[in-house]
Amino acid sequence: MRKLWVAGAVVALFVGGSLLGQLNQSGGAGSAVTATQSGAWTVQPGNTANTTPWLASLSQGGNTAAVTAGSALKIDGSAVTQPVSGTLTVVPKTACGATAYDSGMTTLPTSSTAVTSTATCVNAIVFVNTTASTQTVTVSDNQGTPLTYLSSFQLPANSTLVYDLQFVKMSAGIKWSATNATSVNAQIIGFQ
Repeated sequence: MRKLWVAGAVVALFVGGSLLGQLNQSGGAGSAVTATQSGAWTVQPGNTANTTPWLASLSQGGNTAAVTAGSALKIDGSAVTQPVSGTLTVVPKTACGATAYDSGMTTLPTSSTAVTSTATCVNAIVFVNTTASTQTVTVSDNQGTPLTYLSSFQLPANSTLVYDLQFVKMSAGIKWSATNATSVNAQIIGFQ
């Protein structure tokens, strides 16, 4: 019986000691720690379940901002002005201007001919071989000493090729040609 009492006392000391250990702070005597949350935070769904956006009201330091359908959040509570209607246009950053250029689908001539004389950042050129035989095309810029981008490039019979240039700048415009008349249609898309 005495062994049982000793074992119980040892267990009680371990449990009691671990509880007292949790009350101590590391690094010295304990001090009061207070954690408070200020401001009002309210988040709730809109007035009709699953059909309207969530609404939120946040407050900090006396400033309140609300997020509702169609408005933006600024923590100081001031309004974000936005146009009521309009069009957002996204233009890639290129070495050329922001004016979209589209040559339209046209038949390539047999002699090197300028499509445009304005520097053009070409996103893509679409070639369509409308014949039952292989055709070749050549594309260069329109400088005094032209730089060639495609030289006698072969297009398989009855095929379409999209030549992706990722807005390569063709100085002073673009020239192109095909080896046979009325055999290849093409279109240029980019910015000037």
